[in-house]
Amino acid sequence: MMLGSNCRTTQLWTAIALLPALAVLWLQATWPLPFFSDDSFISLRYTDRLLNGHGLTWTDDGAGLPEYVEGYSNLLWVALTSCLGAIGIELVLAARLLGLFCTLLALWWLTSALRPDGAKRAITASVAPLLVASTQPVMIWTLAGLEGPLVLALLAAGFSGLVRRYGYVEQPNPLPATNTLRAGLPFAAVCLTRPDGPIWALMAGTGIALVVMPQGIARAVRSAFLFGLPALLAVSCQLAFRISYYGDLVPNTAHVKAELSASSIWPGLIYALDAMLAIPGLSLAAIIGAILLLLPKQSRPFSLVLLLPIAAWLAYLILIGGDHFPGQRLLHGLLAPLALLIAVALSRLRNNQQQLAAAILIGITASWWNFDVARHHPGSKEARAEAWEWHDKVLGETLRTAFGKQQARIAVDAAGALPYYSKLPAIDMLGLCDRTIATTPFRDWLETVRPGTPKPPGHLRGNGDYVIQKQPDLIRFKQPLPVFVSGCEFEDDERFLANYRLIRLDLNQPELLPKAHIEPLWIRIDGVAGIQRNERKITIPAYLFGAFRLPGPVINRWQPPSEDQEFNQLLARNGALAAQFWNDDSVTAEANAQRGISLRLRKSAHASLHLPLDPGTYRINIDPHLHGTTLDITQGGDLNDAELTVTNAGIVKILISAASDREARLRSVSLNQIR
Repeated sequence: MMLGSNCRTTQLWTAIALLPALAVLWLQATWPLPFFSDDSFISLRYTDRLLNGHGLTWTDDGAGLPEYVEGYSNLLWVALTSCLGAIGIELVLAARLLGLFCTLLALWWLTSALRPDGAKRAITASVAPLLVASTQPVMIWTLAGLEGPLVLALLAAGFSGLVRRYGYVEQPNPLPATNTLRAGLPFAAVCLTRPDGPIWALMAGTGIALVVMPQGIARAVRSAFLFGLPALLAVSCQLAFRISYYGDLVPNTAHVKAELSASSIWPGLIYALDAMLAIPGLSLAAIIGAILLLLPKQSRPFSLVLLLPIAAWLAYLILIGGDHFPGQRLLHGLLAPLALLIAVALSRLRNNQQQLAAAILIGITASWWNFDVARHHPGSKEARAEAWEWHDKVLGETLRTAFGKQQARIAVDAAGALPYYSKLPAIDMLGLCDRTIATTPFRDWLETVRPGTPKPPGHLRGNGDYVIQKQPDLIRFKQPLPVFVSGCEFEDDERFLANYRLIRLDLNQPELLPKAHIEPLWIRIDGVAGIQRNERKITIPAYLFGAFRLPGPVINRWQPPSEDQEFNQLLARNGALAAQFWNDDSVTAEANAQRGISLRLRKSAHASLHLPLDPGTYRINIDPHLHGTTLDITQGGDLNDAELTVTNAGIVKILISAASDREARLRSVSLNQIR
């Protein structure tokens, strides 16, 4: 009875100690909204397809069959999100709720590590969760849809358990086997959450071995083995699943992001330094805590249980060259052991008054320092301003309305929001969700590209020939012209130049997009989104009228810089033509929630299309037929009363003009061969 009463008292004081962290969490987590990472939508696309019976896959192949590629790197996160989706929760909301729930669990477990049983102990226990809640990773990523909060929660549970088991015993005896196995379960779950999760289990197990070492090497090895056994089983089971389901030894994302080289070390060092400076209060307090734990001989062994994983994770971040996401995404797991270093160091202060004063001082000053830096850090401002995923949502829904029945295949640079909302078959031109591109060797020309070419980690794979051979019906670069490797490689490919046209697509949803927003979209003219032909009828989507044909390369990043002035002038002219088209709003494709995509012609504007036709007579119909809209043939045939006569096979140029007093909105132009 007394034990139950003590447990309830501890839980009550834990809840009281948690309150300051909850207040800070509310202020922090809501600040970057509506930020939701594009990579989060990749995981959600896997979740959505799983719930709809397509398995853990990202897309279908050309024959409508699922392509088995592991383009996610957060299996447990995807599984938990799927559970929420299965009970009817919208998936973006599900990911946000899961992130918030995991962060709350993490803060609870960090608070409970010291088992607060009174007011003074509660003040000390409140420091660790308060410092974590005030950090930049928690601010940016709690509601951003990726697995960081789950990693934080699991490591908070795991390291808090180790603090309770080993942190206050000067010469700990080996725990019973069941207890040691249980201590390793959260770390096993981390291994299922991220492919790099075994680092935490391995280094924490090494620390446990060092703690138990005074009792003998055999006992130390036994403790470390039992602790790591759940993680070993988790990794083995996931590896067996990966091999049998995806036919690969590592996630596809590892192929894309495995850029380990000496050149990664310096960017990695810069990233690690910036990451620690982005959480200055927590970093400095953890350094002080580590010193206080390392100085006394009694606490030195246990300090390694926290310090070894911290050091190993920082070394890992340096080795891989850091990360390009804003908000120190990969720092999430580090927050738990850093905070617990402080908590344990404070709890070991013998003088209660000193402990209380230190806890109040660190809790207030360090958390405010974290909070202030997080709000003013450039990465935080970048995340808060990032809204292009929601533009891609509107674009994706537009493409689903326009091309969902035809199941047009789209090639994309960003594999998240646009494929998720469009539900269309897709090609990931950066390779995260495409094994062929992911395993294509890095291109030599990346070392000689022109200044200004984006080269963030994980964005350097590509295979232009492969993408063009797949004949996507739609192509969406991050900009109107190619940016990354695949697009750059087919920029001067005749198959691209001849078969694809660029349209300016007005998303036309001012209630969702406060400013008018024009999206670039390339369309294959003979694909399911382009011109449709049957035995006696040709149907032309009106948005192809006035679309831009790239006459030749513009960026030419993948070729060595040329000294040929005439060639460079040609590139400049091509770029000028593209810019002129992009800045001309007289001819624009326009999205409509019911009708899909139509052509909008400003007053007196005109648009043309070159169309290959066989000899014959065709009746031309414009849908809808608008008063004042005229049609003319300026090359290759004769037009008489909407009947087009083509004498010789060749290219016919069709011109549509809007009336001088009104705009025209057209859906299609059809040619019916009558003889």
